[in-house]
Amino acid sequence: MKAMELDQDMALAAARLMERDGGSFASRIAQAFYVADTTNRERLLTAFDDLFCKFYRQYRIDQLTQGENK
Repeated sequence: MKAMELDQDMALAAARLMERDGGSFASRIAQAFYVADTTNRERLLTAFDDLFCKFYRQYRIDQLTQGENK
């Protein structure tokens, strides 16, 4: 998976988790993502592909495990 393959909702979910759990650097990247225009969001997704992919995967794992615990 590449971060550019994430749709808007998926990228925002990754950014929210980055901001909450990612440490100061990842948190600042997420905050930049929130305020970026489309071109700069694409640049952030490309430049920080590993972060967005990692946190989106974690978001999906969290969703699946929360569903199992209900």
